[in-house]
Amino acid sequence: MSNALLRHLVHRKPAAPRANVCPPDVVPRRDSLWTATLRWLAGSDAALAPALRTPLERARAEFVAALDDLLAVDPNGLLERAQRARSLRDLWHLRSELYTFIARRAGQAEADARLARVNRHFPTRTPAPRSADVH
Repeated sequence: MSNALLRHLVHRKPAAPRANVCPPDVVPRRDSLWTATLRWLAGSDAALAPALRTPLERARAEFVAALDDLLAVDPNGLLERAQRARSLRDLWHLRSELYTFIARRAGQAEADARLARVNRHFPTRTPAPRSADVH
């Protein structure tokens, strides 16, 4: 068995680099005049034009959906803080608490899956290869 393990370790493929989730810009990009006009015409009816929701509204909705069935006990007011977040950056800083909250109540695998859906709303970058990784 040790020979098989040794062969596996020697001949394994290197893992693909994981993308890091980064905090959003401090000053978000403004909407185009066309998007702002459409959002104004749609008013507060997000069901009428869900694509016109702001990135913050979409991220906040995903954050709340991740907490949906676990809110029987929310001692730290995570849901309320997420709903009051004034920017994507504020919401980004709540991600670690969200992960811990879900992992304690539903398990690590479920926390990984739910946080992956939340992370779609934040910028990512692939880390640069380390000098030891380059051949």
